[in-house]
Amino acid sequence: MNWKVKALLQKNLSTTKLGDNLNHIPATLNKKYNYNVTLYQVHECIRKFNYSNINLSLNKTALEIGTGYSLISAITLSLLGFEKIITVDVTKDIRFSTLKKQIKYLSNSEIFQLISSKSIYKKHEITTKINKLQKINSLDSLFKLLNIKYLAPYSFDEIIQNSKMFDYVSSQVVLEHIPPKTLNELFQFTKQILRKDHFCIHTINFIDHFANPGFFQDKSISEFNFLKYSDQYWNFWAGNSIAYTNRLSYIFYLELCKKYNLNVINFIGENYRVRKELNSELIHNDIIKKYNSVINIEDLTKYQRGTLIITNT
Repeated sequence: MNWKVKALLQKNLSTTKLGDNLNHIPATLNKKYNYNVTLYQVHECIRKFNYSNINLSLNKTALEIGTGYSLISAITLSLLGFEKIITVDVTKDIRFSTLKKQIKYLSNSEIFQLISSKSIYKKHEITTKINKLQKINSLDSLFKLLNIKYLAPYSFDEIIQNSKMFDYVSSQVVLEHIPPKTLNELFQFTKQILRKDHFCIHTINFIDHFANPGFFQDKSISEFNFLKYSDQYWNFWAGNSIAYTNRLSYIFYLELCKKYNLNVINFIGENYRVRKELNSELIHNDIIKKYNSVINIEDLTKYQRGTLIITNT
């Protein structure tokens, strides 16, 4: 299906209060949706945590940027051994009914093994915690049980009111949805609240989301199709609260780290799907102008996804 069809639908949905929820419905129609979400969130949470060397026996506090539609990542951080977790988002999309459907899968052998392999708790202690989770009757009871603070919508000031310093900051395919100005504020904020020598780990998706798999996928376009267009043209089609992506490559995030004196431990670039190359000569000058440094234009399509691992110096 042509990407403009989906773009037009999302543009119209963005004008309604329920638009984002309606846009999310097709994904939930898969019978294995809640299992897949739970497995994915646990796997990615553990994968990112593995890049750190945090000692969880010393009452650590974590900040998750971008809760989305699931609390599984925040729950996993608690089951690993974080004393306090603050999870934030721009909209309040968590539903208790959905949470109940997902936490039952924490007892799944594969998911349980992922958690127990890195947790400071013994297996019987994790089992006890999961059993308690599965008996909760409200979101508030979950938050109280695991010492999770959910802020949606949030501000940086609200985060600081709940914890002035953090030992671990993470996000999962969220930063690509944040405008450059706010990204600058976020990285400056990270410099302020991340404890010295502790970890901030972001996984970022760099591709055109209209090329993502699903009913509305446009299989005819490159995964970097969106780099072909001017800011004005792209904003007309996708400059709304549902479809927005910032069209930035990993280079922009490395520039932010340098700007705010955050130490890049590693950047792990990935190409996780069959590539459909975009001729670099088609990349619009509005894209190139987003970078402060002189760049190799081929680098703008080098990776489909990447994990940025940084510390505070």
